[in-house]
Amino acid sequence: MDTRLMEYIIEISEEHSITRAAQKLFLTQSALNQQLQKLERELGMPLFVRTRSDWRLTPAGEVYVQAARQILNMKRDAYSRIQDMKDDGVRRLTIGLIPERGVNMFTSIYPQFHKTFPDVQIEPVECSVRTMQNMITCGELDLGLITLLEHQKDENTYVHMADEEIFLAVPSVHPLASLGSPSAEDAPETELVPFSQDPFILIFRRSTMFQLETSLFEAAGFSPRVLFSTSSNVSKYRMVQSGVGCALLPRIFTVPNPGIMYFRIKGRPSWEITMCYRKGAYLSNAGQELLRLCKEYWEENKTLGHFG
Repeated sequence: MDTRLMEYIIEISEEHSITRAAQKLFLTQSALNQQLQKLERELGMPLFVRTRSDWRLTPAGEVYVQAARQILNMKRDAYSRIQDMKDDGVRRLTIGLIPERGVNMFTSIYPQFHKTFPDVQIEPVECSVRTMQNMITCGELDLGLITLLEHQKDENTYVHMADEEIFLAVPSVHPLASLGSPSAEDAPETELVPFSQDPFILIFRRSTMFQLETSLFEAAGFSPRVLFSTSSNVSKYRMVQSGVGCALLPRIFTVPNPGIMYFRIKGRPSWEITMCYRKGAYLSNAGQELLRLCKEYWEENKTLGHFG
């Protein structure tokens, strides 16, 4: 089934540029433009509104791309089903991993997966949650490890792995540090209000955790004094350790450290660790085994604070 032209049009729509799309597809711009023009003549309608700096889909283009994605997803599912019927041969599985913790999970479960499916090549892709959701929807990833809140889920299928509690981490030199605990496991509960005048290190705005941080501060009735924002929970942990500010940290990052004291937050807020795949997608035998190993991993590690 030759679906290359569909892939070409989708690439142009995602890049909003025929020049960038041609570069990613390893085609000349002239060759790609000829393919597009031939298709538009066949359809009798333009698929893109063209400007020098931005190519946008026309209504007809929207219809074409939506149908093309559905056809490509059907092709992927059919190929996966056929591959599962074979006794041997190289197969491929793509998995999305969130930064920092995803690699830890993958390196832990892969040896066992490889023993069961030695002929399956896994392609891990490290990216943000929103990027991963889009890639799964588009069929570019088979599975993805995702942490998020319930309202952040889209139409894809989410398989619960664990609920992860969010903790308050403060420097050990903080005036209230003596009320906390060096271990998250037995950390005392607190409101956020007593820390309303302290500087905080927050996650960057595009992160799914930013919404959780924002909702917790709103519920506490104050806006934090933001020292700076970072894309890394490890960076937040290390900045607290250095004594420059406080931070909200997922359980896995609450590693015991002489420079940090932990508090549970009243209400024990948490977010969900899930494995995600495209709604209605056929999940191959290898994909189902990978999903099983992921769940086993989180059952064993959901109460542990560790990273790196």
